[in-house]
Parts: sequence; structure tokens; C-alpha cells
Amino acid sequence: MKTNFAQPLTACLATAGLVIASSLLTATQAQAFSLSVAPEYGSTNSLGNVIGTGATATLDFNFVQSGADLLLNLGIKNTTGTQVTAGGATDSSLVAVAFDVLSGVNASVKSTAGSTFTAFWQNVDISGLQDGFDYGISTPRKSFNGGNANGGLYKNQSTLVSFLLTGSSLSAAQAENAFLTGFQNGTLKAGVRFQQVDGSRVGTSDKVMAGVSPDAEPVPEPTTIAGMVMGLGSLVAARRKQAKKALA
Repeated sequence: MKTNFAQPLTACLATAGLVIASSLLTATQAQAFSLSVAPEYGSTNSLGNVIGTGATATLDFNFVQSGADLLLNLGIKNTTGTQVTAGGATDSSLVAVAFDVLSGVNASVKSTAGSTFTAFWQNVDISGLQDGFDYGISTPRKSFNGGNANGGLYKNQSTLVSFLLTGSSLSAAQAENAFLTGFQNGTLKAGVRFQQVDGSRVGTSDKVMAGVSPDAEPVPEPTTIAGMVMGLGSLVAARRKQAKKALA
């Protein structure tokens, strides 16, 4: 008896297509980009021709629709020492993050579950770096300029804090584009405070600005994702056609 493998294969592809399509369509509900915290964007700790200690981090801005409002899930990761830098930093304690929001938008903390970053601040000044960031999140002490390193994030450690953004009628995709544009053209800014920077200047503190990395990977637009789903659908349809020919 001749065994027909085409039909099971088509069924598998169809099932896989539905699963992948579902995942991709769900992903369109969230829009994201990353900022790189690095001395080339600005640092308060320079020595001779060396700018900054080399303490670095990444800030992931992820926007999710929440009814008429938006959730900003801010991922914070200390990347100090993961690559060789001129400042020579090998580790640090990341204790505070300050950032701006779009004009007319207000932010409040939605969740700090599982995070040591539990203190929320408005109109944050980071001495020597920039005055007047719209909002800030930090370890329990107000550690943008003083305090201690307790509860900070060390090398490769990360945390997530969620904010509720109100006062805007933007969708998640529109907010992602508007925020990213603001950080690119300098109308929005973000900065980070590091303590206990270990390296060529042991035990020092650094305050570092964030910027949009020129080689940052773009987030797929909804139209691109839809095209991927359509392409997968075409593949499944072609397999079905081949299966029917095999049965004829």
C-alpha cells in the first residue's frame, strides 16, 4: 500500500502556520526599542582624554495598549564589563534611571513587582548630567546624586518596572515611533546613575546619558509581520495543492 506523507506534512504546516501567525499577530500589540547607556552620549566622570568610566547599560522601552491608555514596560540592564571600554570599568552598581516623556503625557508606577527599583520620582535632576528629567525610578534611597549602592543592579543583572502612561490618545505603535523619534532628535533624554564602578578608577561613581545606537535592530512593523503571515499562508496553500496532485 502506498503511504501518502504529503497530507500529514500539509496538516503540520497548517498547524504550525496558525501557531506562528497567532504569535506574530499577538506581538503587534507591543512596540519596543532600546536605548544604549554609554559614555559617548555624555558622562560626568572623565579623566584626561578618557570619557567616562566605561559603565554601560541598556534601557528597553516596550509599549503595550491598556484600554485608552498605555503601559510602558521599562527593562533596565547593567551591561558594564561585557565589552572592553576606554574607561576600563569591569562592574558597577546601577542605582537610578531618569527619563523624559512626550509633552502632555503623565506617568505613574503600575508595577515594581520583583524589582528593587521601587522609588518613583518626578522632576529629577542628575547633577552634572542634566536637570529636569520628567521622571525617575531608583532603589529605595534617592540615589541620583547621593545615597548608596544597596539594591543596585550589578553586571548582567536586570529588572523590569511598569508605568501607566495617561493623557495621550496614541496607540502603542504611535507611541513607540514618537518616543523613539524624540530620543533620536534630542527632545527626549534619559540618564543613569552608577555607583561602585570597578576598574581603572576603583570605587568611583558615574552618571551617563542614553542614546539610540546607530546599529540598533529595528522592530518589525505590523505590515511586515502581516506580510510574513501571508507568506506562510501561501506556503501552506502550495503544500496543499501538491498533496492534492499526489492523491490524483
